[in-house]
Amino acid sequence: MVQKSYEANLETALSYLKNDQRKDAVSTMKRALSQVPEDEKLPENLAYLKILFFCARFAIEDTDERIAYYYIKEGIKTKKFYADFLFLDIFLAKLQHRYGDMLSSIIAYLISIDLPDRDAYGYDFVNTDAINEVFTVYLPLAYNNTQNHAMILNVLNNTIEKVKEFSTGENVTKAYDIMRAMDFKSN
Repeated sequence: MVQKSYEANLETALSYLKNDQRKDAVSTMKRALSQVPEDEKLPENLAYLKILFFCARFAIEDTDERIAYYYIKEGIKTKKFYADFLFLDIFLAKLQHRYGDMLSSIIAYLISIDLPDRDAYGYDFVNTDAINEVFTVYLPLAYNNTQNHAMILNVLNNTIEKVKEFSTGENVTKAYDIMRAMDFKSN
């Protein structure tokens, strides 16, 4: 099978990153994104998802939140439970103090890391450090700054059983337990 130009540019951009040539990596990644045909912007196109993720990540690093938000939403629109887009969305929501959105993205992120196909995507933000940060920093921040805790817990409790139909649900259950403990502690 012949490698497509955007796939080749993705590999080149990743090589630039490994060699600390960020400026070249950014321009090559943007070129790769521009080369992806509309009919190939699909959830199963791992190269497209990775290109879009790096474009979003670069935009966040460059403090261009508007462009980062665009890339993140494009990624989530393409693949709803893509852990790396959801992690970036959590981070961006934190920066913008959108705690309700942050909490929703945290739950979606936790669902995505419980899915059986998670290893197929080579996620950057599915590792012990990232997951611990979600549980110890982002979840308490988002939950404590979002109204209607009782309603949130009720919805999440009802969601857990549905989630377990297509994933392990262990991380969503852990989040539920953490939120319950926070409510119990504050009462």
